[in-house]
Amino acid sequence: MNNNRSMMTSLLTIGAAGAAIYGISKGMQNGTLQKLPQQVSNMVQNTLNNPNVQQVTDQVQSMVGSQSNNQSNTDGNTTS
Repeated sequence: MNNNRSMMTSLLTIGAAGAAIYGISKGMQNGTLQKLPQQVSNMVQNTLNNPNVQQVTDQVQSMVGSQSNNQSNTDGNTTS
């Protein structure tokens, strides 16, 4: 039973590696992989420029800032 399980795991690993190699080679042939870095960069820029995302990050920064101020005050240290 254990030997069959390890054989199946090995076959699945080889199959996954083969599929990855095939996909990468096809992507290189048709130029899809060359466009990928620019597409990722555009997606990140669009996400960061989204007003909803900016609002959430501002709120998180304000919460973190207020927590750090409260922590330093409770430690007996003065902030100036």
